[in-house]
Amino acid sequence: MRRVPEARAVEQHGFEGDRHQRRAVGHKRQLLLLDEAQRTALDVPEGALKENVLVGGLPLDALPPGQRLALGGEVVVELTEPCVPCWKLDALRPGLLKDSWGRRGQLARVLKAGTVHEGDTVRLLDVNPDAPRIIRPKLP
Repeated sequence: MRRVPEARAVEQHGFEGDRHQRRAVGHKRQLLLLDEAQRTALDVPEGALKENVLVGGLPLDALPPGQRLALGGEVVVELTEPCVPCWKLDALRPGLLKDSWGRRGQLARVLKAGTVHEGDTVRLLDVNPDAPRIIRPKLP
């Protein structure tokens, strides 16, 4: 991963030049958005978790699937699901796999193409009305 001042988002694909951009149209993992506070808490360098967008001031892991976000003035993404940590994280730091559960960021798909610039604002938009919903929470 390398830091860039801007990236071009392609509708239903992800960022141009990213390996995930080559996946099938509509794939749930087009982008990985990570909360800067979580990255700092996990004590890993930028890019180590393979995030495409590092966001400050928004607790991404608290947002539901289907939440739509505006990235800058052009790009719209929809969160698809939390990113599940994989075994490769322990190669970065022993115990990182365990530490990163629930803190790994959110996967998203690109709904509207455009260019994202470093320093752009992130705005919450309406939640997709067709997004999955909790039917009934249960306690043991």
